[in-house]
Amino acid sequence: MTGVAVVAVDRLGRRPLLLGGVSGMVISLFLLGSYYLFLDDLAAIAVAALLLYVGCYQLSFGPIGWLMISEVFPLRLRGRGLSVAVLVNFGANALVTFAFSPLKAWLGAGIVFYVFGVTAILSLFFIFFIVPETKGLTLEEIEAKCL
Repeated sequence: MTGVAVVAVDRLGRRPLLLGGVSGMVISLFLLGSYYLFLDDLAAIAVAALLLYVGCYQLSFGPIGWLMISEVFPLRLRGRGLSVAVLVNFGANALVTFAFSPLKAWLGAGIVFYVFGVTAILSLFFIFFIVPETKGLTLEEIEAKCL
């Protein structure tokens, strides 16, 4: 799916791939939550939801997140901006990784996946209302558009 994103990103744009991919992630997270709460005898649901999640992530946040952080910072701040963005990205990954087991023990896996699903819905709103489309723009045009 990363290959599909790489081939399609300049034709379709960043925002459509982000919105479509994250929408698929929302569906998969709610399917996973439902599997753990209501459908635990249907393992195929969990497998399908995991495959959907990975595919949609690799179509959206996986490659496009890295692409966009290299585009949206003004040239004079790009080095520091990228450093902070990468730090926040890896910090958030570590937080999710280390918090998952304690949250699962406290709330149960189904609720944790629902919470992740709600977080993904919030990211859809962020993408829709805040993230600029940078398809076909030079770095200078992106800088002028984002400031």
